[in-house]
Amino acid sequence: MDIAPQLHLVAPVRHAVVAALRLWGVPEVADDMGLIATELVANAIHHGNPGGVTAILTVQNSDAVLEVEDDNGGRPAIRQATEVDEGGRGLILVQALADRWGYRPGSCGRKTVWASLALPGARPEDAS
Repeated sequence: MDIAPQLHLVAPVRHAVVAALRLWGVPEVADDMGLIATELVANAIHHGNPGGVTAILTVQNSDAVLEVEDDNGGRPAIRQATEVDEGGRGLILVQALADRWGYRPGSCGRKTVWASLALPGARPEDAS
């Protein structure tokens, strides 16, 4: 799904991710992936350039995977927010919730940040 770089669109993306996972029969991971989507999409909009954001949600093998691509090719960095900072905790939440997460550089100055959650009943050796 293509997302215009406007923060008010983060909530509809979160709702779409949750609804899709419930529809696909994996509601157990829907809420956590919804929160991950909120953080990754908000980060992409906040730190990216106005070229827009793309989010792709898949269920593959034993994982639900969310990939968020933006046009800021820089490596995502986990910040240590202070008690008075209003932001800066998004990737800490992603790291806490996701079974795995990371990023990969793309072409033309883009990058993709991804996170995966193991599906219920998946054995660790089944994970992709």
